[in-house]
Amino acid sequence: MISLLRSLFMISLGCMLFAGRSPLAISRTKVSWIVQKTSNLSIDGCTNFNRFACTVSEYTEQDTIACIQSPLAAAPQGIPLKGMLRIKIGDFNCHNRMMTTEFKKTLRYKQYPELRIEFISLEKMPFVDNNAEIIKGQVDVELAGVCRRFEIMYTSSRTIDADFELVGTRTFGFSDFQLQPPQKMGRRIKVNDRLNVQFILYLKPTPHTL
Repeated sequence: MISLLRSLFMISLGCMLFAGRSPLAISRTKVSWIVQKTSNLSIDGCTNFNRFACTVSEYTEQDTIACIQSPLAAAPQGIPLKGMLRIKIGDFNCHNRMMTTEFKKTLRYKQYPELRIEFISLEKMPFVDNNAEIIKGQVDVELAGVCRRFEIMYTSSRTIDADFELVGTRTFGFSDFQLQPPQKMGRRIKVNDRLNVQFILYLKPTPHTL
């Protein structure tokens, strides 16, 4: 009888201690990654004559991407992310002077000089091991003054130097941002509305525990 009462007392004490703490306070880790300069972005499209690629070969900002990792977090909501890429439209190179000029003009870069990609969530924690894996995520993309939310497919993997690579891909349209595809040479060359966008992020982890 004494043993039973002792067990009940210990269980009650444990419940009271647990009730006084938030579940996230029990195991909550903030993990962040520094976006490396070697990160890059490419936008591939086609005209009625050929294909083209407009690229930004390096990332010149000093930004980080962070997430809150908790085993008690609600799985259906995914893992929240915090971070943004700010890509200067003026840095795009379409490897053809006329096409580069038309592309930047179409994106209204003098009025809106940046393409912004804000990271919202991932369906699960990336970089668990050395194997490449496919992960879904959500981002807000702001271009030419219009912001839209999209689902992105990522491939995550470790690099040789033990940093991480996150490759995001998505098909967008000029029309998604209320833009008209560029036209040049008296409208003889027309650009298709659909664009294949890929950004490759090289990330250096900087884990912190809250």
